[in-house]
Amino acid sequence: MNYKVVILDIDGTILPHGKTISPATKDAIQRLRDKNMKVVIATGRAPYFSEAIIQETGVDSMVFFNGAYVYFEGKEIYQNAIDKNILKKVHHLSDDYQHPLTFLSSTSFKATDLIHPYVVQAFRNQSWKPELAPPKFWMDQDIYQMFLHCDKEEESTYQTMVPELDFRRWTTKGSKTCDVNLSNSNKAVGLTKLLDKFGIAPDEAVAFGDGLNDIEMLSMVGMGVAMGSARDEVKQAANRVTFSAEEDGVRYGLERLGLI
Repeated sequence: MNYKVVILDIDGTILPHGKTISPATKDAIQRLRDKNMKVVIATGRAPYFSEAIIQETGVDSMVFFNGAYVYFEGKEIYQNAIDKNILKKVHHLSDDYQHPLTFLSSTSFKATDLIHPYVVQAFRNQSWKPELAPPKFWMDQDIYQMFLHCDKEEESTYQTMVPELDFRRWTTKGSKTCDVNLSNSNKAVGLTKLLDKFGIAPDEAVAFGDGLNDIEMLSMVGMGVAMGSARDEVKQAANRVTFSAEEDGVRYGLERLGLI
């Protein structure tokens, strides 16, 4: 197959958790670009969580917020904010259960509780820290994603009560946080918008990912590659499995596919 674009998740794929992009991975991305292969980043991160990665890789077409916010060659082409009525339902539910929320707009992120241990855990190893959310922050801003900070067994209550949203636990071990996105929005949705702009069909794309939020992306492309550290359900959605991010799995996978 003549693949025309390589799509890369960030955390756990090109970026080992808690570490930096390795020289081998950066070299692999540069080799793709030297061959005029399109390279896209598709992440659950916000744009402001991704700036350093974007600068290091030189990529200018990105999918953020698990598909809700898309840039094509540095220009915004798609956004899909969460409806205020849905936000209100989640906000009231989290108040009832006393679970903190972090709200993410296109330019900032703010949490309802800065000292709750689950919030502290979520940002403990990150260079960015949330500010305290004003009471009406979620009403005054377009919100594209939330983090719900709760135990895993408590997550299902939200999924049942707010079916308009998907709740997906972070992949880090023992995480007390999950991504919250519109159920009709995922990386595949955002990538469809981007591939249309490129004029590239999904079966001409290769994608690498490791998380539950990568399943739709790996399933839609012609060649989905799961990282070696991925959970079984992610590997089942992929065509191939490579090494982990710590083992430079992206470079190895690209070599095996003959792309570099």
